[in-house]
Amino acid sequence: MKKTIIKKGVSLYTEETDKFDAATFCILLRLPLKRETATANALVSKILMKGCNKYITERELAVRLEEIRTVMDCSIMKKGEEQIIQLYFRTEPEFAEDAFELAGNILFEPIFNNVDEAKTDLKADIESLVNNKRRYAVERCIENMCADEAFGINGDGYVEDIDSVDIKEAYEYVMDNSDVTVMSVGSIRLDTLKEYAEKYLPFAERDGISDESSYLARPENIKEVEEKMDISQGKLAMGIRLNIDPRSGEWYKALVANELFGGNANSELFIEAREKESLCYYISSRLLRFKSIMIIEAGIEERNKEKVEKIVEDAFNNINDEDIETAKTSVVNSFRAAEDKAERIMDYSLGQIILDSPPDMEESAEEIKKIKSVEGIFDNRVSDTVYMLRS
Repeated sequence: MKKTIIKKGVSLYTEETDKFDAATFCILLRLPLKRETATANALVSKILMKGCNKYITERELAVRLEEIRTVMDCSIMKKGEEQIIQLYFRTEPEFAEDAFELAGNILFEPIFNNVDEAKTDLKADIESLVNNKRRYAVERCIENMCADEAFGINGDGYVEDIDSVDIKEAYEYVMDNSDVTVMSVGSIRLDTLKEYAEKYLPFAERDGISDESSYLARPENIKEVEEKMDISQGKLAMGIRLNIDPRSGEWYKALVANELFGGNANSELFIEAREKESLCYYISSRLLRFKSIMIIEAGIEERNKEKVEKIVEDAFNNINDEDIETAKTSVVNSFRAAEDKAERIMDYSLGQIILDSPPDMEESAEEIKKIKSVEGIFDNRVSDTVYMLRS
């Protein structure tokens, strides 16, 4: 993506392409993830689409969106140690200016309609996590693993903080302090987009986010965390500190190694724990790039916990280069697939922006193709947290 500075703290990133019929945009209000502001920021994301000065109700907003053939949504996301309010919209190119005008109205002239409804919506979102036990186990593992780091904070906020939020004060904090990143994928030209951004998004100059996140950690002891719940299947989540620089070429090796380790149905973990030993209902591993963490998740019978942990450790020792070409192809194909969706191009690019790591997906794919070996890539790993959700 091409970067254009609109003003200090306000940037425009564009991917000019005729590949897509629609034009896709997002306005990202990026803030450091903090416990004291997490819930307030999340509530702001809920209130913005409730109405603005020009379109007072949700119904009026919906009618206007239909008129300009635009889909628009506002949500909260956690990306590394940033909490981001995302105003996303997709429209036909001829309605791009109308969509920007509406987005500016929503962001700069909210009327804080239905605050109680917004609080109810946020509470429901936070509480819904427990309904997905697999995701719940992973999030609780991360929360315990990173208890003293911003990464351990819930990006959706906390139920106990909702009622104390002053929504107008929270909104003003977001608008005054966020790093603003505007992204575009589609056929709209850069000079046109810059004009729209300057006309409809009159943000004042601001300081950017200072990156104080660290990926290095070597805990002395493993945290063993257990929680009980009315469930029929145990959920195991293991957090591993990889201590690999996420900005370096070594990270590409880690992606390929993870594919061999636990990234698919042909991986060492899946074959040993599920196919051969039948110890798991599911088992997989994934990497959290911003903090250089691997999360291993498994659905198991509780009595098999120690056996699965042993297989995990053996799998690390058994990674070799025998199937490296297949693993490389799989990772490269995932980049290729991402290039076919505007939203995934934006998501990948945002990750690169946060890491201040310039390669685009095509360049990343080429780096992966050059990898000759992944042996030893996980040698600096440290087991941090083992979380078990029991019946």
